[in-house]
Amino acid sequence: MVWLALSMWLGSGIAFAQGAPDTTASPPAQIEEADSPCDRQGFSTIFRCIPHDLGQMARGDSLVWLLAGGGLWAVSTPLDDDVDRALRDGDPDLHPAIGDHLGQVGVHFGVPFALYVVARAAGRPEEAGFAVTLLRAQIANGIVTRSLKLLPRARPFQEAARLGNGSFPSGHTSSSFATATVIQRRWGWKAGLPAYLLASYVGVTRLHQNHYLSDVAFGAGLGIAAGLAINQPNRRTAILPIVGPGRAGVAIDITLASSTVR
Repeated sequence: MVWLALSMWLGSGIAFAQGAPDTTASPPAQIEEADSPCDRQGFSTIFRCIPHDLGQMARGDSLVWLLAGGGLWAVSTPLDDDVDRALRDGDPDLHPAIGDHLGQVGVHFGVPFALYVVARAAGRPEEAGFAVTLLRAQIANGIVTRSLKLLPRARPFQEAARLGNGSFPSGHTSSSFATATVIQRRWGWKAGLPAYLLASYVGVTRLHQNHYLSDVAFGAGLGIAAGLAINQPNRRTAILPIVGPGRAGVAIDITLASSTVR
């Protein structure tokens, strides 16, 4: 069962120049800098950037994954009852208790918070910023997930849905995929692939009498969207004229700068 395909781009240090290397660059003629408070990774951004982060989920790659999650939901909904019935009849040994613990909200909030405290105490700003990114992704994901759970969809074992605890979407799945996406963006596929496999395992175990296939499919897309929405790298562009004896040119420097921890 595969529903995951993700492509990311990363580039830094792209430069173009016309002129000789011994020329002298004058002060920058134009500098365009995309830097806002929510591009940083300070602890205060966890709270004051909630509206910004939710807005980012409706843009760019995040929006693409939300739409992909909606498509997976539409395709998988007709299969919900068949998959649920097959799992009940087959009674596979998925160890659902393990998936339940790994996908708990307390895990996805508690571990990053502990990491932040330890990293700040040890003077490791990059690790502290990574923890803040995880927390922001979980908050954005949690707000959307809990809001959608107001939809009255009963779980496979229920006769009727309980208000605020609907089956759609799978919160364990969305939390796990949000964490996996942040990990992949920070550490690459060497860490991201195991994280996504673990998130997929959590999603599969949620099919064991807790959720329908469509709940899990949309939860995966939602979690990826939340992970992509937080702290996109700052793109900074500097345009500098190069002036020398008998020579003139323009240098364009585009970098992806790391975020600031404050």
